[in-house]
Amino acid sequence: MSDIVRMAVVGVGWAGSHHVEGARELGRKVEVTCLVDRDSDHLKAVAETFGIEKTYTDIDDALMDPEIDAVALCTPHSNHCQEAIAAADAGKHVLVEKPMALTVADATRMIDAADRAGVRLYVAESMSYHPMARFLKQVVDTGLYIGEVVSASVSSGFRARPTYAYPGRREWLSNPQQGGTGTWMLHGIHTMAMLRYVFGEVASVYMKEHHARSFQRDDVEGTMTGLLTMETGFQTTVLQSCEVKFPNPPGGYVICGDKGLLQATQASCEVWCEANDDQRAEISYPESALSAFAEEIEDFADYVLEETEGPTSGWSERKSLAIVQAGYESAKSGEVINLRERFGEL
Repeated sequence: MSDIVRMAVVGVGWAGSHHVEGARELGRKVEVTCLVDRDSDHLKAVAETFGIEKTYTDIDDALMDPEIDAVALCTPHSNHCQEAIAAADAGKHVLVEKPMALTVADATRMIDAADRAGVRLYVAESMSYHPMARFLKQVVDTGLYIGEVVSASVSSGFRARPTYAYPGRREWLSNPQQGGTGTWMLHGIHTMAMLRYVFGEVASVYMKEHHARSFQRDDVEGTMTGLLTMETGFQTTVLQSCEVKFPNPPGGYVICGDKGLLQATQASCEVWCEANDDQRAEISYPESALSAFAEEIEDFADYVLEETEGPTSGWSERKSLAIVQAGYESAKSGEVINLRERFGEL
């Protein structure tokens, strides 16, 4: 392989278009040379917009193309496992949208297929690349401002009106019959990935599901709340909801330490700490030269070209998926789910 990863984007809706834009923003290491979508009219329109000549309406054609090194899977979640395995078997590296699969067992099958084929499997999990995530990880790792973490709470959500639904080509996202999911999987996987990036690994999961009387869906969860026990010992409360009217940007972190307290959203951060005479102080996040989409694509390229593993590899994001799956199982059973006992070593 040359020093450029030639990539086909499979599924050119909202996420697929962001992959093309992210690669072009990066301007190095990755070139999107092909687009794939079963909707031929939409595919033609998107290809013309981006000026990409090579297109296929069937992923199998892209997998047989010797001029393609990797595929970015931006397809319905229920397709990820079979498509990733087929791509690995064809010798293609795989960048897959979150969630990487719908079950830990399927994620394991994807990882095993990539290992057998000697290709790289990476997950497009943009929240772990947000400046807020990097800053909070530094705070937790170093004790900056707050000292040792004693407790934390994380809230996040997306309130779609008049009900939990998406329009147009994105309708499938909230339709389980079309490979979509409820908010705990669709949005909670983002929350759990960033939570793990900031705090480290989770030992056990206890979650409850709730529907407000105004919630218009009975086939998906409205709100998931619960308690995660981290491997380091402290506990984190979690709220994930598509019912709550969150401010914009939605939700955020409260991190309590033995020397201070921090409140953070994607837009702002405030701390109260001993080092500042317990006075409120506003903190600005370090700026990044690239968007989260461009950064995750660069890490994928580095994984392929230099074998440098970034923060959202398949191995990593199987752990995020395990928390989400355990959350569903806990809400159904009413029991605390110990991740190691449930899934073994991840």
